Amino acid sequence: MIPLGGLGEIGMNLMIYETADAAIVVDCGMMFPDAATLGVDVIVPDMSYIFERASRFKAVLLTHGHEDHIGAVPFLLERVPLPVYGMPLTLGFLSDKLQEFGVEAELHRIQPRDVFQVGPFRIEALRVTHSIIDALGFAIETPVGTVIHTGDFKIDHTPIDARPTDLARFAEYGERGVLLLTSDSTNALVPGHCPSERTVGGAFDRVFSAARGRIIVTTFASHIHRVQQVIDAARKFRRKVLMVGRSLVDNVETAERLGYLRFPREARASSGDLDPSELVIMTTGTQGEPSSALARMSVGEHRQISIEEGDVVVISARAIPGNERAIAHMIDNLYRRGADVVSHEQPDIHVSGHACQEELRLMLSVTRPKFFIPIHGTLRHLIHHGRIAQDVGVPHGVVITNGQVAEIDRDGLRAEAERVAHGKVFIDAEAEEVPEVVVRDRQHLAEDGFVIVVLAVDSDGHLIRDPEIITRGLVHVDASQEMLEELRRQILGIFSETPMEELRDSDLLQEKTRALIKRYFRKTMGRRPLILPVIWEM
Repeated sequence: MIPLGGLGEIGMNLMIYETADAAIVVDCGMMFPDAATLGVDVIVPDMSYIFERASRFKAVLLTHGHEDHIGAVPFLLERVPLPVYGMPLTLGFLSDKLQEFGVEAELHRIQPRDVFQVGPFRIEALRVTHSIIDALGFAIETPVGTVIHTGDFKIDHTPIDARPTDLARFAEYGERGVLLLTSDSTNALVPGHCPSERTVGGAFDRVFSAARGRIIVTTFASHIHRVQQVIDAARKFRRKVLMVGRSLVDNVETAERLGYLRFPREARASSGDLDPSELVIMTTGTQGEPSSALARMSVGEHRQISIEEGDVVVISARAIPGNERAIAHMIDNLYRRGADVVSHEQPDIHVSGHACQEELRLMLSVTRPKFFIPIHGTLRHLIHHGRIAQDVGVPHGVVITNGQVAEIDRDGLRAEAERVAHGKVFIDAEAEEVPEVVVRDRQHLAEDGFVIVVLAVDSDGHLIRDPEIITRGLVHVDASQEMLEELRRQILGIFSETPMEELRDSDLLQEKTRALIKRYFRKTMGRRPLILPVIWEM
């Protein structure tokens, strides 16, 4: 078992199961950048381990259609063409993505309890409930025993589609004997049980019944059950629904085409010009992303929708760790424009799609694995899930993180000290890779600014005119003339103190200038700007 992403972080899930001569990939996801990762649109796992052993890999198995599980598939398939197995909605979302990237793939639709063979692996798809339709776990029969990979799951006994997690089938495998369980750790710190998705419908009813103006609802674009509940509530209270945001519109069209969503023509609004009491607007932007529709509405920059006094904005999602500040800023902007905001802090306006502690205990109890590896979460999530397993009586477990190899053989389960190649690959809006050194330079520029010094010299290295100093993001030129004049005097000192033969060496002159400027700003301001000396020979 080799995780290349998702173990030690939230998102970017990718797990490899490998025998002596064959391997499969389970999920291949991405994650979104934080505020410090400038100019980067998405982050995908470093898959060089797969690229260098392409002939060994037999297939990609997808547990469900969230971006953190399918978002990096195009980047894998354009280098290593592999058959992909997944449920209809998962493959529907993936097909849209592959078409956008111009990547062709061999896609195999599967259903719960379907059994198929991939190389030496016999695999059965196991239905689980999650915050997206068509979620699966997998029972993977290997030459040394059965591995159960839960994927993201919760145990909802009353799901919207009446298709609960297939505990009976998980238990059957537990009766036969499970060698290894790898299980979702996202809510390992949350006690109790996760509420049913149906509870959100009651919360929507309360909000819709009290609202007099427009209702604007944002949720994850892939949460089709949540979208269905908004449509149902709108019809109940005689409102029409307008979908805003490309990802939401595309996902709704795909889900409706596959028969997973009921969105009657009479429930659709063709524009936002209806009476406010008759309109519900569904949009993207749960995480306060600056380019999302709701974030642009909150600052008055959306071309179609303007937030007005009396609007009720419902944020039916929780904050992904790291996005709290952006969401709080967006909510403040919405209030500033006169809206009232209902967020996940209110009862039942959002429920998680991940198993809480009691559900994790139940999964461990019904599968009764010999060995256990917690997956999907930061290190603290993985460690706490490991402790839950020990409490349930599964003592033989290890916590591994990205790049670390866990191996099972006749001698048991062990984690290797050495790691395979792993890490993050930064991708920009043009789907081009951004080298890590470029991202670091951008962070450096954002934090400390830059200084360019232009030195015009003759062939003997004599300075022809005063040094020209250009700064950005470091000091205000008008207010810092004395500081810049002092720096200019110190640069002139280089020419008076350096022997003639050294001045003729432009590389050496560049390095002396860079070192002087670096010392100067560190001592005077405690800053480390990016320094670019330019020697202009005239």
